[in-house]
Amino acid sequence: MPCFGPDRRQYLGALMLMLRGKLLGAWWVLWVGLSGPAIPPVAAPAADPPAVKLWPQLTDGITNHAGRLAMRCVVAPDGLTVTDTAWDSYQVPGCGKRWTFNMGAPMPGPLKNFSFPPQFAGLPINFTVEFFNPAKPWEVRENYQEIILLGGRQRIGLPDWFHVPTNRLAYDFDEGNWFPSGWTLPRGKYALWQGAAKARQQDRHGQCPLYQFGFTHVSPVAMTPGGGQGTRERRAHLFGDNEWIPHDGARDTFAADPTDPKNWKIEPFHHWAERCAMIIPDFEAPNWHTWRDHQYTAFRELVEAVRARHPDVRIGCWGVGVVRSSFRIFDSFWEGKPTGVVDRKGAQQWRQKYEQPEADLHPVFARCSLNLGNPSVYWINNSKPSQLYAFVQEWEQGKRARPDVPNILSTWIQVEFVDGYPLSPYRFTDARGRVRNESLKHQVPASSTYALSLFGHCLMDGLQCWDIGARYSEDLADYSDWRVREQPVKRLINGVETSVYYYLKYFGFYNYHVLGMWQASRNKDIIEADTPWEMPELWTSRNKVWRTGDERYPSYVSLHKEPLVRVKLSADGRTLLVLACNPHNQGVEQVRLRRPGTRAAYALELVGDFPVIERFPVPADGT
Repeated sequence: MPCFGPDRRQYLGALMLMLRGKLLGAWWVLWVGLSGPAIPPVAAPAADPPAVKLWPQLTDGITNHAGRLAMRCVVAPDGLTVTDTAWDSYQVPGCGKRWTFNMGAPMPGPLKNFSFPPQFAGLPINFTVEFFNPAKPWEVRENYQEIILLGGRQRIGLPDWFHVPTNRLAYDFDEGNWFPSGWTLPRGKYALWQGAAKARQQDRHGQCPLYQFGFTHVSPVAMTPGGGQGTRERRAHLFGDNEWIPHDGARDTFAADPTDPKNWKIEPFHHWAERCAMIIPDFEAPNWHTWRDHQYTAFRELVEAVRARHPDVRIGCWGVGVVRSSFRIFDSFWEGKPTGVVDRKGAQQWRQKYEQPEADLHPVFARCSLNLGNPSVYWINNSKPSQLYAFVQEWEQGKRARPDVPNILSTWIQVEFVDGYPLSPYRFTDARGRVRNESLKHQVPASSTYALSLFGHCLMDGLQCWDIGARYSEDLADYSDWRVREQPVKRLINGVETSVYYYLKYFGFYNYHVLGMWQASRNKDIIEADTPWEMPELWTSRNKVWRTGDERYPSYVSLHKEPLVRVKLSADGRTLLVLACNPHNQGVEQVRLRRPGTRAAYALELVGDFPVIERFPVPADGT
C-alpha cells in the first residue's frame, strides 16, 4: 500500500545492512587486533530520506467546502511514485480532469502511479489538479494543490547543507546557523524584503536578521517587533494606493475618484521618502491606461516634488516596469491586439522589441520622472511555463532602453489568480475545534522560486519579495478569517503588542529564494567582472538542433520549449558562468552550449524545471 515512510522490506533491508556492517566491523577488529593497529569499520551508508508532504499539514489530503475529499496524494515506498487517491472518486459533473506539476503543461493520463525519474529524488514538487470546461479548456472550474518533497537525496548540485522545512509552514533560513550568513550580493544588485515576515523573528547583531542573508533593503513593516529598525539607506517600502488616495475602510472602497489628480495626496510620499531610500506606491487604483495628458503631468509634478525634497530617493510604481508588460506572453499581434496564438510570427515580433526598446517604454515610466522600475512579475494561474522567459525579456528590454535605471522585479511566494481562475477550496479544523472553509491561492513552486532568484540576482538588477505587511505566526490558535472581519490575534512580542496572522499555507520555499541570492554572492567575481552577459547557442536532447541567431532569444526558445540560458566570462576569460532553466521540461534533458563565434561546447543536465548555475573552464585559446 502506498505510504510516505519506508515499508517493512526497506526496514528489514536497512537492518540487515546495518548488522552486516557491524559483524564485518567486529571481524576486522578481531583480525587486525591479532596482526596490527585497529582500522575503524566502514560505516553503512545512511538510508535515503523518505518522501514528505509539505502541504497540507493540517489535514490528510484536501477536503472541499462541502466536506468531500477532493485530493489526497500518497507516495510509494520508492519515494518517486505518486498517486492521487481521490482521482477516481472525486469528479465535477460536466468537467474534464487534468493535473500538472510545478508550472508545466498538463500531464497525459491520470495522477495514478506516476513515477518520476531517479534524478528527481529529493526535490519538492507542486501537484495541481484542475477541473475544466472541455469545450473551453482554459476555463477552470475548480483546482486543488498539494506539495510533496520526493524521497531520496537531491542530485542537481544544490549544497549538501541546504533543505526546506518539512514539519512547519514558515521558512527557516534565518534560524540557527545551518544557512551561511554574513554574505552580500554582487555590487549593483538589490534584494528588497517585504515578505511574509515571521512575527517571532529574532534580530542578529542588533538588526533585522534579513540583512545577514544578503537583503540590501528591508521594509519597516518587516522589522522585528521591538527590534532594530535599520537605517534609511537600507530601507525600502511599497505602500498601498489606499494611503495616497482617499479610501473608506469600512466599505473597503475608494472615497474619491482615484483617477482624478486632485485626489492624490503627496504627504504619504514624503512620509515614506523620509524613512526609506526606495519607495514604491501601489499603482493599481489610478487606472493609468485611461489617462490623458493632464494626469501624466500631474503625477510627474508629484514625483518631481518628492524627489526635490529627497534628492537621493528612488521612486518606482508597483506594476510599472521600464517597458510595457503583457500577461499574453509571446502572442502574435494583429493590428495592435494580441491574437492568443503563439507561433514563429509572434516569436519574431517579440524578438524585434530588443532592437528598439525605447518604443516599448511604459508611458508612466517614460513621462513621470520615475527613477526605479518595479514590474510585477507574479506567477500567474497555473501551467504557464513561458513566464520566466518573459520576465527576463522585460528586464533585458528595459536595460537596453535605460541602462542606468535599476529595474527591480516585484515577486510573491504565492501564485496570482487572474482572468477568472478560481480560488482553491480548503477545509480544516481550527485550534478550537471549529470547521473553517478557506479559499486559497497556490504556492509558487520551489523550482520557479529558485529560477527567478538566480536570474534575478545574477543577471538582473534584483528582486523585491512582497507581501501585505502582516506578521505571520505558526500557532494555529492565531488563525483568524479576515474575509469575515474577524479581528486578528494580538501577541506581546519583545514587549510590543503585535497583530499576528496564521500562515495556513507553506512558505518554506523562501529558502530557495535566499539560496539563489547566496549563489549570486558565491559567483560575484564573475558577476562583477566587466564582461557582458551573452545568449549562447544551444542544443538539446529534445530537439537535437543547434539554435543560433534569432533562435537564441526568449520568445524563440520558449516556442521550441528549450532552455533559457545566459552565460558570462570571468575577467581573465578562463571561466564561464552559466545560468540555465527549462520551465517546459518535464523529464531529464541534456543540453550543450557554446558562445557565438566559438567552437567549445559545454554540457549540462536539466532535471525538470529546476535551474542550474555552473562554472566551466574555458579552453586556453578562448574558442
